[in-house]
Amino acid sequence: MKHRINTLILAVAIASISWFLWDSWLFIPSLIIVLLIYTVLLTLGVLFMQYNYFLKSTTRLNANTCLISFDDGPDPTNTPKILEVLAKHDIKAVFFTIGRKVEEQPEIAKQIIQEGHLIGNHSYEHNNFMSLFTRKKLRDDIGKAQLTLKNVTGIDTPYFRPPIGYTNPRYASVLGELKMKCVGWTLRSYDTVIKDAEKLKKRLNTLIKPGNIILLHDNLDITAAVLDDFIQQAKANGIIFASSADIKKILDA
Repeated sequence: MKHRINTLILAVAIASISWFLWDSWLFIPSLIIVLLIYTVLLTLGVLFMQYNYFLKSTTRLNANTCLISFDDGPDPTNTPKILEVLAKHDIKAVFFTIGRKVEEQPEIAKQIIQEGHLIGNHSYEHNNFMSLFTRKKLRDDIGKAQLTLKNVTGIDTPYFRPPIGYTNPRYASVLGELKMKCVGWTLRSYDTVIKDAEKLKKRLNTLIKPGNIILLHDNLDITAAVLDDFIQQAKANGIIFASSADIKKILDA
């Protein structure tokens, strides 16, 4: 909706500038300024889901609890370790899985569901340039991942997280057609780039706040290694994590 409004404003602004300033030296500078503002807004809309520029995305919770989410699994080494830690603390999470990996690790995907966690669609191939896909190619990829999840787990998940977190109008169209909900995050762990376990734990426990959706990756050794300590410290600091009773309720709110 915001994208449509801004595009309409752009069209009106260009028409107005052309009408009133065509013979003025201000014509070109004014046109450049309007196009620059539009481009900046468009870029911010692509990069940051929380602005809800192209489509509505859930990036925080209307609750006092925090929700842990994992991307890029299931992983044969680290996902089972992570599931063990979550079971120890009676915490439920959302696993945004890659369709191709679900095909490779069907038993782990099933285990995620059996242990009371939610599973989400994180595309089939996790192509880093997925935001440049045509609408058809985007629909085919998300649909293939959706079908894979349904065949393996029996779950027709309503939750989708775009690779890298970039969105565009085609995502809005495809997710609307599939009746899926876009889920982002509030707190990005940067576990993909932070290589020091203590720094990662410090970042998480310094920044975490009630209502946060935390982004982690269950295919990384460092994430599996720090998860237990992170949760223990967060609990000691008064953080409450989502349980099986409220995980779906708070996401669908």
